[in-house]
Amino acid sequence: MKTFIKWFIYSTIMVAAFCHHALQAEEYQEELEGVWRGELVLQEGVSITLGINVDNGQLTLDSPNQGMFDHQPTKFSVKDNKIEFTDTSLSASYQGALNDGQLEGTFTQGKERSITMHKLTQEDKARLTYEATYKGDLPVSENSSLPLQVNIAVVHDGYIATLDSPAQQSFGIPLTDVHIDNNTLSFKSPMIQASFNGKKTTEGYEGTFKQGQEFPLTFKKAGSDEKQASTPTPELGEHGAAVAIIDQDEIKTQFYGEHDHNTQYEIGSVTKTMVAYLLA
Repeated sequence: MKTFIKWFIYSTIMVAAFCHHALQAEEYQEELEGVWRGELVLQEGVSITLGINVDNGQLTLDSPNQGMFDHQPTKFSVKDNKIEFTDTSLSASYQGALNDGQLEGTFTQGKERSITMHKLTQEDKARLTYEATYKGDLPVSENSSLPLQVNIAVVHDGYIATLDSPAQQSFGIPLTDVHIDNNTLSFKSPMIQASFNGKKTTEGYEGTFKQGQEFPLTFKKAGSDEKQASTPTPELGEHGAAVAIIDQDEIKTQFYGEHDHNTQYEIGSVTKTMVAYLLA
């Protein structure tokens, strides 16, 4: 009889412990449900938004500043208080855990970067209506204009925005002091010493872009069917190159692909460094 009582007590404790673990896992699972956003710092002063969406145990990724939404990773895991995913197309992976209401983890794409994500509140979600790409044409002369676009992403209690100039092959210019509502849009860019202030009209956010001088500019929200301009994706395959090593009086060269001594290269703004060195 005593043996039975001991077994019963032991079994009861084990069942209680199992149920507690199951309830704890279920509690974490429920807390992980939602839209998570965080600031991924690429380098000092340059960052983009990384988003994780968990819906009924399914996971998708957002990168609003790059125009990527609901991307399905190659594989993922949402278990207990942890989220993990890997994606071969992005050559990226993530491991994170819930800690005091925040999702703390590491995003790896080339190098490891720490990132803390916050779940969007109902007030944050209400601002998702402003999350979009806004396009405008900056008049630089009487006969020409420069296309610009602002990519606005919602994070907890704020926005992260970037500026693109596709014609100049400039992407991801960080913006600060971003404000947008039904009446106004404004931002600054310390990197290029520019700012914009505009008011909402039937045409979009109509205002003034300042960079040395003032230019009239109207930003219009891009439609869902309009693709966001991005850095061209390189073609896969073998590409040529040339390498030269100067060691005292000896010069060693190595060519790749079909390149040789007669191949010409466009070095662009690298010449600025050479000219500056010569002038110095």
